[in-house]
Amino acid sequence: MRFKKYQNVVKNSKMFGKWYARAVVSENVTTDQLADEIQRNASVKKSDVKAVLCELSEVMNQKLIQGGRVVLDGIGAFKVTINTVGAETAKDFTANNIKSVRILFQPETRIVDNHRIKSMLNGIRLKEQEKYSSEEEEEDEENED
Repeated sequence: MRFKKYQNVVKNSKMFGKWYARAVVSENVTTDQLADEIQRNASVKKSDVKAVLCELSEVMNQKLIQGGRVVLDGIGAFKVTINTVGAETAKDFTANNIKSVRILFQPETRIVDNHRIKSMLNGIRLKEQEKYSSEEEEEDEENED
């Protein structure tokens, strides 16, 4: 996994001028590409894998909008969260105080060598991106939103 350094240029920030890093996204992986790889690693046809992945999306959607928490073993859990604006009293609080609805992903964690590690990041190694370009930076900023 590669990273790029960037400087905080927000003038009113307490961290103005300090340097940080952002993960570099090297590729977008589609359902079709996942199905190809799963087909190579399992005794299942690509069309079957794609059907299951598409159905997973549908079923997860239904469970989430019904208020469920969806746990995928080895991956993590998904649940709906809301952002609200406070009201002076419970009576004053209405659905209009809800400003956004989002999906929260909580990665599965386990203990490895006495450290809590997110299962999907087990074995990750980081190094700085060799070459920076303004096009890559724009893509990274878009991917963070």
